[in-house]
Amino acid sequence: MQGWRKRMEDTHISDLGIGPNKQICLFGVFDGHGGKEVSLFVKNYFSQEFLNSKSFKIGNFKNCLIETFLKMDEIMMENIGKIELKKYAKLSKEEGEISNSKEKNKQMDLHKQLYDYKNQEDCDVAMMTGCTANVCCVDLAGKKIYFANAGDSRSIFCKNGVAYPMSVDHKPDLDGEKNRIYNADGWVSEGRVKGI
Repeated sequence: MQGWRKRMEDTHISDLGIGPNKQICLFGVFDGHGGKEVSLFVKNYFSQEFLNSKSFKIGNFKNCLIETFLKMDEIMMENIGKIELKKYAKLSKEEGEISNSKEKNKQMDLHKQLYDYKNQEDCDVAMMTGCTANVCCVDLAGKKIYFANAGDSRSIFCKNGVAYPMSVDHKPDLDGEKNRIYNADGWVSEGRVKGI
């Protein structure tokens, strides 16, 4: 669902029968925040890094999900990751220009040229955009399902018409998250980090 934005910023994965024994299914939704660059990046790397995880090789899928979430941040901060994110930002900008040319909004074009941080040559796209991640790993052999999330995307499991929450929205208002933000010299106002 696109919502009020002009362009879709979300991506997803749906990988059936992966791994050496084809007994793992991996599903994920990545809700872009501030652009689609990070959600595209995560879509392209999540399954590969999941399979490469040390925990995957020993069948510890809970830790594998944790390691893969952390790995996404790590590779986005590497030089090659930053270059790829800039490529996605450029493609997104070009799509926006095509859309704007149809609207012929000259004031908006001027505003973007002057104030769009993604236009800055030294912009670190990973620090200006992001995405939520909500991932489900189904272990067919072990008959277990694992859920992991970061952000406010939600997993719900439905059985016999009853919905069961499988995740807790990861929001700045949560006590633990609020403490982490304040310890990192940030602040929370009206449910937003630094008011953004």
